[in-house]
Amino acid sequence: MYGLTRKVFRQIRPPGNGDIKGDRERIIDALADEFGRPVFSNELLQKIYPLCRDANWEITLTLINEFGKWRIIELGPGNQCQRQLAFALDLGSTSLAMRLLDLNSGEILGEDSLLNKQIQFGDDILTRIFHVKNRADQLKKIQAVTVETINLLMTKLAANNQIKPEDVTMTTIAGNTTMIHFLMGVDPWPIFEHPFAPVFNDTGYLTASEMGLKSRGLVYCLPSVANYLGGDTLSGLLVAGLHQKEELGLFIDIGTNGEMVLGNKDFLVAGAGAAGPALEGGISQTGMKATAGAVDSVLIKNDHLRFTTIAGGKALGICGSGIVDLIAQMLLNGWIDFSGRFNANASDRIVKREGELGVCYARGSETGSGKDLLFTETDLKQFIDTKAAAGTMVSYLLERVGVEAADLDRIYVSGAFGTYINLESAITIGLYPDLPRERFVFLGNSSLEGATRLIYDQRLMDELIDLQKRIEYLEFGAAIDFLSRMYAARFLPHTNLNDYPSVKANLIKRGILAAR
Repeated sequence: MYGLTRKVFRQIRPPGNGDIKGDRERIIDALADEFGRPVFSNELLQKIYPLCRDANWEITLTLINEFGKWRIIELGPGNQCQRQLAFALDLGSTSLAMRLLDLNSGEILGEDSLLNKQIQFGDDILTRIFHVKNRADQLKKIQAVTVETINLLMTKLAANNQIKPEDVTMTTIAGNTTMIHFLMGVDPWPIFEHPFAPVFNDTGYLTASEMGLKSRGLVYCLPSVANYLGGDTLSGLLVAGLHQKEELGLFIDIGTNGEMVLGNKDFLVAGAGAAGPALEGGISQTGMKATAGAVDSVLIKNDHLRFTTIAGGKALGICGSGIVDLIAQMLLNGWIDFSGRFNANASDRIVKREGELGVCYARGSETGSGKDLLFTETDLKQFIDTKAAAGTMVSYLLERVGVEAADLDRIYVSGAFGTYINLESAITIGLYPDLPRERFVFLGNSSLEGATRLIYDQRLMDELIDLQKRIEYLEFGAAIDFLSRMYAARFLPHTNLNDYPSVKANLIKRGILAAR
C-alpha cells in the first residue's frame, strides 16, 4: 500500500564520452522501469542545474500518482528517503486543525489548531459571502487571511518538530465548498444564489507555491458535491465507511452548517443547509466558543443547578454542549415547557431582566466577571429554531428515501459539537433521533481524519472520486413543506412525543408529563 506521494533514491548516470542526453531525460529514464515516463514540471526544471552535478548525480525524487500518471513534484541532493512529510488540514469556518505526518512511519508528529482569521469578516459563512460579493478587494483580503492562518499552523507544527515547512511536500485540505472558494480567491456568491451551483467542485492538484503556502510540492483539496456539501463531508465519509456497508447508516455533521448523508453500499442520498451559530454558543449574549471558561455541562438535581467549565475555574460564558445540557435539564425538571417558555415559579434561578425571563445558569460569585450569566427566552427560541432545522433535515432525508429513524442501524456523528455534547441531552431536546444509544458512533473530527487517511493510502482517491459521483444531493430549500415541518419541530423534543419514547417515559417518571 502506498500513500499519495513516494520518495525514491536514484544514482543517475552522468553525461560524458559522447553521451550528451539532457539531464531531465536522464532523470526520467532512471525512473522509467517503475514509474513509466513521469511528468516533469518547469519549476523543477530550473532546479536540475547545478543540483544534480553538485550532488554527484545522487538524488532523491518525490513523486505523486496524479490520477494514473506519475508526476515528479520535488528533487533534492543525496538520499532523503528516510523522512517523508505531509500536512493534513481541516479548513473549518470557525477554526483550522492541522496534522504533521511522517509518511514512512505512519506517525502523527503533531496536531494543532487556530481560529480562522476569516472571522474578522463575519462569524458565519453567509455574512462573509455577502461581504465579498462583487468586491474583488475584499475577496483578496479574505483569501490572504486564510492562507495566513494555514501558514501559521504550518510554521508552528514544523518548528515543534525541528523542521521547516519547506520540508513538507504534500498537503491535503478538507473544507466546505465556500471555504475552498475563499482559499482559491473565487467569489462564492453562486453558492447562495439560485440555482445554488458552485463555481467549481474540484481543484485538482495545485502547487503550494502558487497558493502562497510555505510547504512545497502539491496541494490537494478534497472535492465538493454541491453548494453546502463539501470536501469535509466526503472526507468524513471515508472515515465512516457508509458507502462500503450493508447496514443502513446516517452520517451527521451539525455545526455552522448541517450536513448529512443517508445510505449504504447500494445508495447514498445527502442534504445540507445552514444551521447557524447556535450550536457553537453563538446565539446567546453570554455564548462563547468551546474554550477555557466555557460552561460545557449542566446538571439540575433536586432543583439545584451545577455546572462544569472547560479547564475548570469560574464561568465566562456557555458553549454549545453546555447549552444542550442546560435546555435538556430545564425541560426534565419543569423549568421550561415543551415550547421553550420559562416557568417563572420553578426556581429562583429563573429571573426577569429588562422585561424578559431567563435562567441564571451562573451567579456572580461563580463567574469570572462577577456578574450573573443568563440564558434568556430569546436565546432559547433561537436555539430551538436551529434544533428544528437540523431535526427537520434528518426527517426529510429519511422520508425521501422511504425509511424511518428506527430503520437506521448506525448514526455516525461527526464534528467537535457532536463529539462533546451529551448524547442523552441531545436526544432529550430532539436534536438526534431517539434510538438505542449503542447505534451512535462518534467520529470526532472526521474531516481531518479523512484528509489524513487519504495521504497514507492512494487507493482512497478512487473511493473519493466514486463518492462524489454516487451521492444524490437533495436541496432542502426546494421542499415546499420544509418550513411547516420546521414549525412542527419547534418543540422539545417534538410535537409528536411518541417519536421520542425514552424522553416521554423520563418525563412521566419525573412527574412533568401525565401518564396516558
